[in-house]
Amino acid sequence: MSVESIPGTGNLLVRNVRIVGFRSRRELAERFRVQRSGKSIGSSGSAPSDLQPVLADAARRRWAQARSRRPSRTPPVDLRISGGIIVEVGSALVSRGEPVLDAQGASAVPGLWDAHVHLDLVAAQAARIDLSDTRSPEDALVIVARELGRLAAAGRSSSSAITIQGFGHRLSQWSRLPTTDELDAVTGDIPTALISGDVHSGWVNSAVLRILGLPDPRGPLMEEPWFSVLTRLDEVPGTTDLRESGFRGAFEDALARGITGIVDMTEPHDPGEWPARCRRLALPVIPRIRASVYMAELDAWERAGLRTGDPLAGEGDPASSLLTQGSLKIIVDGSLGAKSAWTNEAYPMSAVGPAVPDDGHGTHGVESVARDDLVDLLRRARCAGLDAAVHAIGDAALEDAAHALTVSGAHGRVEHAQLLPSREGDRDVRVLEELIAHGIEFSVQPAHMLDDDATVDELWPGRRSRCFAFAEMVGAGGLLQLGSDAPVAQLDPWLSMATAVSRRVPSGEVWSPLERLSPEEALAASVDGQGPLGVGSRGDLVLLDRDPTVMATSGTTDERIDATAARLRDERPIATVIAGRIWRRT
Repeated sequence: MSVESIPGTGNLLVRNVRIVGFRSRRELAERFRVQRSGKSIGSSGSAPSDLQPVLADAARRRWAQARSRRPSRTPPVDLRISGGIIVEVGSALVSRGEPVLDAQGASAVPGLWDAHVHLDLVAAQAARIDLSDTRSPEDALVIVARELGRLAAAGRSSSSAITIQGFGHRLSQWSRLPTTDELDAVTGDIPTALISGDVHSGWVNSAVLRILGLPDPRGPLMEEPWFSVLTRLDEVPGTTDLRESGFRGAFEDALARGITGIVDMTEPHDPGEWPARCRRLALPVIPRIRASVYMAELDAWERAGLRTGDPLAGEGDPASSLLTQGSLKIIVDGSLGAKSAWTNEAYPMSAVGPAVPDDGHGTHGVESVARDDLVDLLRRARCAGLDAAVHAIGDAALEDAAHALTVSGAHGRVEHAQLLPSREGDRDVRVLEELIAHGIEFSVQPAHMLDDDATVDELWPGRRSRCFAFAEMVGAGGLLQLGSDAPVAQLDPWLSMATAVSRRVPSGEVWSPLERLSPEEALAASVDGQGPLGVGSRGDLVLLDRDPTVMATSGTTDERIDATAARLRDERPIATVIAGRIWRRT
C-alpha cells in the first residue's frame, strides 16, 4: 500500500459520497432506557436486584434493531468543505476552485477519534524492545541481552547517547518481582528502562537511577514514584531522539486507520510543546490533538490562562485549528495489571503475594488521591476552566470519582470505569446516576478485555460481570467514548469497536455477552460526539468501502456478531479527511 497526503487550506469538494446515517449516543442511550419499560437502572426508581432479565430483554431488542439495519440506498451526494467545515450538501455541486476528491460512491462517516492515547509512548514504541510475551524476569533479560548484542554488532554500545528501553511486560503475569541487581548484571552502565504494558510500573537499572539522582528501590517502581521517573526519562541521553523519531510513523498509522482526532494523555512540559513538535515535523496532514495537563503543571496552565478548548498554536499557525487544550488528568488509582486498582473488596493475598503492602485488612490497591483532595482538585479545575479526566479503574475509585465530580460541579469524563460497584443495594445504580446526572461521560477501552481476561478472575474473583459493563452504562443513559489507552492496546479504533461488539477474548469466551454494543453504538462512541455528516459538521470524514453499522446477514446471532466484529477489525479507509486536508490510500 502507498499513501498520498494532500495539504490544503481547509477547502475541499467531495463528490459522489454516501453518508452513513446513525443515531447519536444520546438517542441510543434513551432508546435503550425506554425499552426497559420503566425498569431502567437510570430511572429515579430502584433497579431490580437481578438485572439479568432486564439486560437480556434489552439486548434482544437492541440486536433485533441491529440486524434490521440495511445499507443506505439513497443516491450519492457531494459535500463542500470550506474553512474546515461542511457548508453545503447537494448533488452536482460545482467546484469553486477548491481541490476535488471523487469518492466514487464510497460510504462516509465522521472522522474517528481515539479518546485516550499516550502519544509520547506510542511514538517511542517503535524504538523500544517488545516485552509483551515475557512471563518472567528471566525472559525479559534474555531480550535485553539480545538487544545489547545487536548494539555491539553495530558498533554503538559505547555511545554516550545509547539507551535501552523496553515496553509491554506485565508484572501480574510474571512468576516473581525482578531486582535492580539482576538488570545491572546484564546491562552494566548502559541506561535501561523497561516500561510495563499497563504503564503503571517500570524496571530501571542503576545507570538510570544515577542520572536521575534516585535511590535504589531494589526492584520495580510502581504508581506515583514510577510516574515521576517516567516524566523525567528525557534526562536519560538518547530518550528524546528515541521518542521524537517515532511521531511521523505514529501519525501515518493513525491516518491510515481513519483517525482524525486523538485525546493525548501525555504529561506535557509546557503549552508550546505540541506546536513546536508540529513545526519540526512539517507534515501536510496530522490528526487533531486535544492535549491534557496534569496536576504537576496546573500552576503554569493557570498562569497562562489556558482553558479546555483553547487553541495551543497561535493565529496563523497551520496547526491552530488542530491543536487544542484538553482536560486536567487526575489519576485516582492504579491498574488491574499492577494489582493497584483501588477496590472495595481486598485482592486475594494468594494472588497478590507479599510485595504489596497489607494494612491488616488485605490490600485494596492504591488510592492515589484521597476523596477530599480530589474534590479540591476538581473545584480548582472548574475555576480554571478545565474539564476533568479522572482515571478510576477500581470500583472504590469510581465511587470516589462520582462523589468528587458531583460535589465539585466539575465537567468532564471518567477514564476507564473498568469495574462498576457491586449491584447489591443498587450501589452501581447510584454511582452511574450521580455521574450521568452531572453530564459526566465514560471514556472506556474495550481492547483491555483482551489482556485482562488472563488475570481478572484471579485478582477480582466473582467480579467479571461488573467489568467493562458498556451496555449497562448506555442503559443508564451514559455517553461512551471509545479509546485504546495506546500503547497499552493498539492505536486502532476498529479494534476497539470490534471488541466492544464481539467481546470475544483470547480464551474463546464471550465476556458478559449482554454487555455487547451494537455496531451503531460502537461507531457513535468513536466519533467525538459527532452525528452523521451534514451542513455544520466538521470537515473531518472517513471514506469506506461499506457501511460499518450494518450487521453480517447469515448464521446465528453469535455468528453474525462475530462476523461483523471481524469485518470491523479488518476495516481500513479509502481516504481520511481532516479539516479539508486529504490522506488517501493509492
